[in-house]
Amino acid sequence: MLMKKAKLFLTALSAFVSLCAFAQNREVHGVVTDASTGEGIPFASVVEKGTMNGVASDADGSYTLSAASDAVLVFSAMGYQEHEVAVDGRSEVIVALEPDAEFLEETVIVGYGSSKSVSSLVGSVETVNSETLKNAPSSSALDQLQGQVAGLSVLTSSGVAGDNAVSMTLHGVGSFGTSSAPLYVIDGIPSSSRSIMAMNPNDIESISILKDAAATSIYGSRASNGVIYVTTKTGSYNERASVTIRSQYGMSTLANLTPYENMMTGSELMDFWVRSGIHSESWVKQNFIDPGYTANTKWYEYFMNLVTPQYQNDITIEGGGEKVAYMVSASQYHQEGFTPGNYYDRFTARSNVQGHPTDWLKFGLNLNLSLDMNQQNDNWGNSSEASNYLSGGLSYMWNPLYSPYDENGNLESEYFSQLGTYNQNYYTAVMPDKYNRYGANGNVFVEIEPVKNLKFVSRAGIDGYIRNRNASVLPSAVDKYGINGGSAIVIKQNYLEYAATITNTLEYSMNINANNRFSVLAGQEGIMNDYVAFGASSSGQTDDRTLILNNGLQSTFNVNETATQSKFLSFFGHADYSLFDRYHADVTVRNDASSRFGSSVRNAVFWSAGARWNIKRESFLQGVGAINNLDLKASYGTQGNAAIGDYSSLGLIGSSGEYQEVNGTAVTQPANNMLTWEKQALLTVGLSGRVFDVLDFEVAYYDRQTSSMLMDVPNPYTTGFSKVTQNVGTISNRGVDITLGVDIFRGSDYFLRFNTTFNYNAQKILSLFDDRQRWEIANTFVAYVVDSPVMFYGPIYAGVDPADGAPMWYVPGEDKDVTTMNETTKNYDEAALTQNTGKRRYAPINGGFSLSGGWRGLSFQADFAYVLGKYMFNNDAFFYLNPNANPTYNVSKAASDFWTPENTDAQYPDWSKGYQMQFDTHLLENSSFLRLKNLQIGYALPERWLNWTNGVVKDFRITFTARNLLTFTNYTGIDPEVDSNLAYGIAGNSKQILGGIEITF
Repeated sequence: MLMKKAKLFLTALSAFVSLCAFAQNREVHGVVTDASTGEGIPFASVVEKGTMNGVASDADGSYTLSAASDAVLVFSAMGYQEHEVAVDGRSEVIVALEPDAEFLEETVIVGYGSSKSVSSLVGSVETVNSETLKNAPSSSALDQLQGQVAGLSVLTSSGVAGDNAVSMTLHGVGSFGTSSAPLYVIDGIPSSSRSIMAMNPNDIESISILKDAAATSIYGSRASNGVIYVTTKTGSYNERASVTIRSQYGMSTLANLTPYENMMTGSELMDFWVRSGIHSESWVKQNFIDPGYTANTKWYEYFMNLVTPQYQNDITIEGGGEKVAYMVSASQYHQEGFTPGNYYDRFTARSNVQGHPTDWLKFGLNLNLSLDMNQQNDNWGNSSEASNYLSGGLSYMWNPLYSPYDENGNLESEYFSQLGTYNQNYYTAVMPDKYNRYGANGNVFVEIEPVKNLKFVSRAGIDGYIRNRNASVLPSAVDKYGINGGSAIVIKQNYLEYAATITNTLEYSMNINANNRFSVLAGQEGIMNDYVAFGASSSGQTDDRTLILNNGLQSTFNVNETATQSKFLSFFGHADYSLFDRYHADVTVRNDASSRFGSSVRNAVFWSAGARWNIKRESFLQGVGAINNLDLKASYGTQGNAAIGDYSSLGLIGSSGEYQEVNGTAVTQPANNMLTWEKQALLTVGLSGRVFDVLDFEVAYYDRQTSSMLMDVPNPYTTGFSKVTQNVGTISNRGVDITLGVDIFRGSDYFLRFNTTFNYNAQKILSLFDDRQRWEIANTFVAYVVDSPVMFYGPIYAGVDPADGAPMWYVPGEDKDVTTMNETTKNYDEAALTQNTGKRRYAPINGGFSLSGGWRGLSFQADFAYVLGKYMFNNDAFFYLNPNANPTYNVSKAASDFWTPENTDAQYPDWSKGYQMQFDTHLLENSSFLRLKNLQIGYALPERWLNWTNGVVKDFRITFTARNLLTFTNYTGIDPEVDSNLAYGIAGNSKQILGGIEITF
């Protein structure tokens, strides 16, 4: 098949033989084909056995060789079994090579050109295939990458349905002022994590993570944080059409209920009040027992929907003829969140079509259309912001002595009268806030090969969306309860954002002879980013049936608009060379220009150079059977980052307010004409291989240094501007990636395999700005200190004084950058007590391990992910473990461990003296965790069971999928996985269990 020919392009395998006796030569010609498909194999090696005489077949598998009439020809090609044929005086020898199932070469797309075989790939690329991604219960396929790739940190920060909560960093946080997220590319078009969320995971063939300079530098701009390359499925030429239908249904619940379950019951709370001395027995009797407030309500059960349905369905049709290949699909996904009113519906349609009407022309279209419908409850936090609302994120703190039922025993479905707050199901019904997102991601391309091995490819693509917001407060709710301050309101907002990309490349590849292969590529890329938003609102509507803007009071009419635009223009080149299929080298150079920077400094040149040595193919290892494969590779190069505002370098003016009905203008942002690219230099050295035909390994060391970081530098307020964006500071990330895989056992119809990944990253700040050695970020308890990683700074809690039950804190030494825990004080002063806590802001270790297996039709895969050395402030505990600060609300059972003369080794102080817990390191918890991230079990019915369908049903599978089934952590808050310095009021990660069927016709 031509797709396979493209994958095997440039994969010739050299033969190594000794001299033999000379015989009479004659010209021999023929074709080398794939025995399974009949397609010609390009660049197969044809060598006269015992000589150095050899050639490589052309792109169609044809060859011509002058050889002795009694010679034996050795035919070989990457991914095929070697085959010997005697000439026996013939002038034509046609050979069909059998694919080598154990050595079939994986190929990956690493840039703008043709795919490369893994064995000749200089760059560091890790690929996660469709088997791991399919049937993903999460709304984003990126969630499935957690623990799969060494060095790639993947954290999901909330369980809110429809929240694009996945955050990703590769080899540490590489910038303090701009994004550390990788560049996302879908089928060759720069995209976003949100666009991947709008895709059906079952449409994805693979996700490749480009990690080192050799792999990423060709993307230059925005590639400093790595590249996530998504390849979608395509049909195959000359393949019979198949139809696959999948359907899954299951339930979703919170991954961790422990913090909620640890809250006190009503009787426990009354007993605690009296025992701790917070309230007297008579006060409790007067305020709760006598009025009849004696319930034991678990309020989180009334403010959250703890078990919600989830289901997804899709259909895929794929196949192809001699000239056209296609894959079309459609899908539906529904998830309901734990917070009332929260839901996410996604509908997608995909069409991937390609054709080659002639040998020199190929064209195609890849298009994904999506519709997302989403509503979130803003009383809870999500991945973007926290929430401290008692009506939402802190609702578990409501007093359990109050009841959710009225005097007749009926649930108060609208307003909890004893709490004085709304039932959240009613709240979201009368205050709807809904978003519809219409997304499009796709590209069209044409490939022309006017001369053999010379390819011109032009690709144009778009990644964008239109999002509509419709929010309102119903007049009926205003009339009944005076909700929203007694005013109905209507809000309409529309957003349009897109990135249009056009890329043109010219690539030439050639086999000089059987042992020398090279390719060169030159290209150009242009990107235009556009964002437009418009909103309008009015209030004072009087009827639920006429909720439109025009029906509000004219005096309340309000409109707003914003728009930004930026452009990138790039030129790049790449060359690679292979010798004897043992020595590989490549070089990349790219020039990028961005409108986001000053006009005189908007261009930057990025480059890389890399080499790979296939050691196993050296003669001194040919006889070492224990070593199946051994490769050493190294690369060095530079990349850039431009993830800032579109107008960050410009001086901006805006409205300064209204005076006598005339709008004034003022400078709102100072200009920085010298603002330019953030730059990175990256060195990577790695060793990989396979030994004893059992163990696969890869070990890599990297040294990543980011300079000229794009940061908002604080400015004296006397200038009129609190900050200005500048190129300042340097940060280093050094570390090691380890990947291991073990075939525990493998047979013709069974296997069991173990895989593990590990990363250790050492971060260090090398310089800041204005010759500062330290920069403490206000209200975050985070500080940047030169010659140190990013650290948590704050008062260090010293526990409770055993003598009198008072809370204590350690007094910092002369150097607050040195953790000092000697002298203590009982006087809390945050500024005076702040020092280095000794805890890192970013976890140094992450990884995962998995166990997969199969026996006949039964298969399973269990993926675990872990993060070690992760710390986070449990801000929730500041509320639920602070009874004197919240004397009539519920508290955690842990508050019962308070100081008394009989309990001097208590965790908490003597509550009877009115002590309140402060924001200090008693809230800074170890949030390291281990999670069973993904569990998949499937069973394919035996073919003989399907014979009654007369070939209509080709395959029938039953599937079971679970996500976040188990979590192990010492963190006492809602969710240890939140990617933030602190967490409070957030709806934690979800646990999903789904069953499904998959039928192929």
